[in-house]
Amino acid sequence: MTAIDKFIRLEAVGWWFEAGRQEAREVIVSFGDATLQITSLKDVPLTHWSLLATKRIGTRGETVMYSADPEQHEVLEIDDPDMIRAISAVTSALTAPPPKQKTRWVWRGVGLAIVLGALSQSSPLIYGVAGLTTPPARLQEVSLTMRKQAGLVCKGWLGQRALESFSAALFPEQNPPKLTVIDGLNANIIALPNREILIADQALESLSTEALATRVIAAWAYAQNGGTKSALIKSLGPFGALRYLVSGRFPAPLPIPADRALSAEDYLLARDHLLALGVSPNGLQSLASTQGLGLPLPQLALPKFQFSAYKTLQGICAE
Repeated sequence: MTAIDKFIRLEAVGWWFEAGRQEAREVIVSFGDATLQITSLKDVPLTHWSLLATKRIGTRGETVMYSADPEQHEVLEIDDPDMIRAISAVTSALTAPPPKQKTRWVWRGVGLAIVLGALSQSSPLIYGVAGLTTPPARLQEVSLTMRKQAGLVCKGWLGQRALESFSAALFPEQNPPKLTVIDGLNANIIALPNREILIADQALESLSTEALATRVIAAWAYAQNGGTKSALIKSLGPFGALRYLVSGRFPAPLPIPADRALSAEDYLLARDHLLALGVSPNGLQSLASTQGLGLPLPQLALPKFQFSAYKTLQGICAE
């Protein structure tokens, strides 16, 4: 037996309002085949409403008001409690999903919750696998795309020579990272996953030699400890990392991981490198303090770092 079958013989008196009429009309309300039948007191059919469309739109005391259209051109008022309960039961039964469909959605929700929970717990594993399966050639390819997104490369001849001298001075005993000056970069220093470090042209104008050296070496330490590669993989999110593992393609647009999220290990590596060069690590200590990290500094009298070609480097984008 359906909900309508249970109430098919139920009738009640109501008041029916039509748009344009000043007074309500007393009517008989009864159930039809998935409809609400409205007839006059002389049993003349006036209208019928789809039960699926019938909505409760308000109350006044014990009277409940219904309408079957959004503009409410017709309004029905009923104060019979049995009819009010019947309309509520029938409309709820008609709009509820079938039991099998409801169960299907419940199981889908459970399955989705399990997948999301598993992903949240296994994200480090996903990122780790994605990082291990990313070859250097792919990092180079992605880094070139990221560099293009960063802005125009400054290529003045004298500036390039000064840049190479600056890099050699900062990394005298090892394979130095590539330094590139970008016109209009949105950060002072950015490290890419292929060991390339981008320097903003405005940083050359605003930073001292010591401050620039400190920031470049901090970015180098971040890359040395795998920070740039890790940031690139994590920027995909767990679902994106899974898609990358399946397809082998990074989604666009590619994010640019910057050197602002240095770890304590990165700061210590940068500090030791600065001390070996004879550059004061006081600037690095200030950077560390912005993240709430303390950087222990030995009490050493350090010679001042010299770089004679720095003024040439400052004009690299103007050439």
